[in-house]
Amino acid sequence: MVITWHREREYSSGTIKIFFTLIQFSSFFIKLSAEPTEGHFWQLTDLHWDQKYSRDGDPRSMCHASNENHFLASSKLDTVDYMSAGQYGMYSCDAPWDLIEFSIKGMAQNTVNPNFIIWTGDNTPHVKDPSPDWSVIFSSLRNVSNTIRKNFPNTTLIPVLGNHDVFPEDLYPAEAEAFYHAYLIEGGWNELLDKQAQQRFGKCGFYSLDVTADLKVIILNTNLYNVPNNLTHDQDDPCEQLKWLEFQLKMAESKRNKVIIAAHIPPGYFERWIGPPFFNPGQNDRYVQLIQTYGDIILTQVYGHTHTDSFRLIANDKGQVKSVAFVSPSVTPWLHTGGVNPSLRLYSYSLNGINDYWQYYFNLTGMVEQTPTNPQWQLLYQATVAYGVRDLSPENMLSIYRDMLADPKVFERYYFFNTVGHVFEECNAACMRDHICTISHLMVDDMQSCQDGKHVLFRNDLIMTTHFLNIVQRAKVVEIESLILVSVLTALTLICIVIASIVAVVYRRRVYNSLGLSSHEPFSPRPRASDYSPIISQDESA
Repeated sequence: MVITWHREREYSSGTIKIFFTLIQFSSFFIKLSAEPTEGHFWQLTDLHWDQKYSRDGDPRSMCHASNENHFLASSKLDTVDYMSAGQYGMYSCDAPWDLIEFSIKGMAQNTVNPNFIIWTGDNTPHVKDPSPDWSVIFSSLRNVSNTIRKNFPNTTLIPVLGNHDVFPEDLYPAEAEAFYHAYLIEGGWNELLDKQAQQRFGKCGFYSLDVTADLKVIILNTNLYNVPNNLTHDQDDPCEQLKWLEFQLKMAESKRNKVIIAAHIPPGYFERWIGPPFFNPGQNDRYVQLIQTYGDIILTQVYGHTHTDSFRLIANDKGQVKSVAFVSPSVTPWLHTGGVNPSLRLYSYSLNGINDYWQYYFNLTGMVEQTPTNPQWQLLYQATVAYGVRDLSPENMLSIYRDMLADPKVFERYYFFNTVGHVFEECNAACMRDHICTISHLMVDDMQSCQDGKHVLFRNDLIMTTHFLNIVQRAKVVEIESLILVSVLTALTLICIVIASIVAVVYRRRVYNSLGLSSHEPFSPRPRASDYSPIISQDESA
């Protein structure tokens, strides 16, 4: 009996141990399963805070103080867009602090607890009087990050370097640890990143961050590939960032995890003015090829830099869209031409991809026409509602893109959103072709083919090819008409120059004749020596 009792006790004790072990394991798995598989994140980009902005400033000089007090009388500024340098900015200038603070508070008012915030760079202005130096850059980074953290004390803030976050602008070196560590210490980013992220960032300004067990954010310093950055032109892979990116993507693939890629400058081209790609050509194509290869594990890509609202489709050689890149518009209203309304973007995501986003804007034109006592951020559009799709998967974004080619109303809607509701010029066929080409042709040869009338993505789709060729043909007519107009204006200018020259010659001859001069004799307003009467001194007369 005693032996049996002891055996039963041992058996019961072993059962209890197993039971508690199972509880511990189940608690662990419950904890893992409790991690959010979906959520929201903000993207805040291109703030371009101008510490010299003045409400009395000259909009022809980025709203900086001017000695000219009559600039508002200029006919160039006699429009609603340029009449007032208001409290929250104007279209021809970068952002005042009131707009920066108002933007961050607007984020807090329009969501409760986002999972994280991606802050995609460019915090100093586009000015040369003088260019922002390191003191301005670091004070801007500290002020912006402190204000975000004040409004979102429990939210992970993920910072990204922009091409205007360096002095001189655009010039980021490779392999300069003291240079990048300054952002951690002087810029205060050591308070935002954990030790591992700080160590990686300190190498060359890029790093990764696990936001959940299944989701990683990869932050890239694509300024290293920026064409104006002559410090890295002779390097195939500055800081070996592309090699590191490929390793990160392979690791995520092996673990069946998903990644979000965040950077300031996107690959490819600017949709409003087609020029060289943003990246050096070789680095651009290699970058895009990596996205093509690992598109299945890339949840999405988010970029800034352009100040406009657009997206990019990255497809493989079979025409399958592997990944979507979202290019978010800026907080600053400044654009090379025309300007945009300040904007904020809130994304909804799951491990399957981007579910939706809400594009908020602040109507500067409305602020000029009437001064509300309680200005508010407004919803410009919700992506799924505006485009009539269930989510923003690669398949649905391709569907939206097809609709843009086939239905002019869909393209007009996209174009209205492109400058955040501030349309300052119409989009003709050439403009439409450039937007269409930019969205889906990120590689150098592909863009050239698209500009020549060959749509690479739809090369096997007769219907879409037909729609595109129709746009291309109309674009050629527009370009020919523009060329003719330029030629006519040039000819008229030359004619005016010739007429002015003839008038000047005739006038000169008349002046010569009136003075009795030969037309071959150079005219001088000074008297000739023969015009003087000889003067005899008293000594000579004596």
